[in-house]
Amino acid sequence: MKLSHLTEPPLEFGGAMRHVDIRFGLMDYGPFDAGMEGAPKRIKVGIVGSAETVEGTARWLESCRTGFEAKASRQPNLFPVFPGLSFEEAFRCEFVTSDELQRVLPPKEIARLAAIPGQREMTRAVVESIADEIGVLSERTTKPDVVLVALPIEIIQRTYNARAATSSENDDGAPDESGPELDFRGMLKASCMRLHLPIQLLWPTTFDPAYKIPRKLKENSDRRTQDPATIAWNLLTAVYYKAGGLPWRLARDARQLRTSFVELSFYRSIDGEHVHTSTAQMFDERGEGLILRGGRMVESEEDRRPHLTAEDAYELLRNSLKVFRQQHGHYPARVVLHKTSRFDRNELAGFHKAIDERDIDYADLIWVQKSMTRLYRLGVYPPLRGSLLRFEKDQALLYTRGSVEFFRTYPGMYVPRPLMLRCQALGQPLQHVAAEMLALTKMNWNNTQFDNGLPITIAAAKQVGEVLKYVPDGQEIAPRYSFYM
Repeated sequence: MKLSHLTEPPLEFGGAMRHVDIRFGLMDYGPFDAGMEGAPKRIKVGIVGSAETVEGTARWLESCRTGFEAKASRQPNLFPVFPGLSFEEAFRCEFVTSDELQRVLPPKEIARLAAIPGQREMTRAVVESIADEIGVLSERTTKPDVVLVALPIEIIQRTYNARAATSSENDDGAPDESGPELDFRGMLKASCMRLHLPIQLLWPTTFDPAYKIPRKLKENSDRRTQDPATIAWNLLTAVYYKAGGLPWRLARDARQLRTSFVELSFYRSIDGEHVHTSTAQMFDERGEGLILRGGRMVESEEDRRPHLTAEDAYELLRNSLKVFRQQHGHYPARVVLHKTSRFDRNELAGFHKAIDERDIDYADLIWVQKSMTRLYRLGVYPPLRGSLLRFEKDQALLYTRGSVEFFRTYPGMYVPRPLMLRCQALGQPLQHVAAEMLALTKMNWNNTQFDNGLPITIAAAKQVGEVLKYVPDGQEIAPRYSFYM
């Protein structure tokens, strides 16, 4: 065994400048695409909700212009100031809204929706009603780039239980067995996909921390909200990305191989009878996520877990490589496959067939799981993020959550669980694979605190499955990850 520590990987921002922290990188250098053709200059923000939530959200957006002070803390790097919205500040663009970009649900309609008996019937009705309002915005002359869905309390009360349905895949890669529950978030995003408008859900606590969410939903009556600056950072970064911007990308050496990262995951169909596969494919050049839908799973004789047939594995990766070529004009020099369960022999055969067909010399097939094995160090704080314990040449324990030197603390609330990496095909040294995994945890555009536990490949694939299950077979799916996050 060998214990080492990986340094915090930098990210690339405007002007090809680098920083390890997302918020300081944006403040100092702007988004990666600043000044490039196609970068957002004026983002039109649509808002749908009740009269109260639409007004509150518009008021909050206006207050973001002047910025928010840093949270009083002994860790100033963890809670930095939000500098405001202007061409000179973080995003180098405007965020605007207006009456023409807003739709208000009438009180009678909200009362009707809240009174519908039955969880499933009510959820479907709420999704249909909100999607209709977004559809109106999509047909206007001045069309929004992103729509904020500011949920009224009455809707949150009736939809939260459905929305709290567990994720469609467990840590070991098996689809959830909890049955065909309806997930409000997934249903709404799937319903709005045909409108070609990405949406962002938000609760009233975003614009008013004093808002009380009834206790019966869960422990939310005393739900602690983030400080105003952190809320602004997270929400507006997601809006910038969904509007077509690229806040940052992986900082990669030009000598490194052009790589396509592909995650394979499973999700259960809405009727609960079938298990499909989905992929969230991340490209190295822009960190862009493009989505493909695979075939149905089969239960392997080796471990009784869901897997792909050799033919489906071949088709899935073959199509993924085809999409990469359409985007970049060439095939990648290296393919990295992430999966939260073991690759069986049929999957290995199918993936290698697709890789060999394109004469790709380097491939890493990595089985990633959260581990119950933990390391300890002297003192009160957990091991440093980036701690790497190698067991074999193809197996290691990696701390993607832990104490962060840049933050000067451990920002989590629970004892962190490291990731176990098992490489079933190794094209690059394990040290390189682990460093890459650590960098991919920083590619979540929903969270500007960079110490996320899972690489974006795995985190994104789970979100994709939660939406794709509500898109009927045969219907065209949105290829961009921004429609699923």
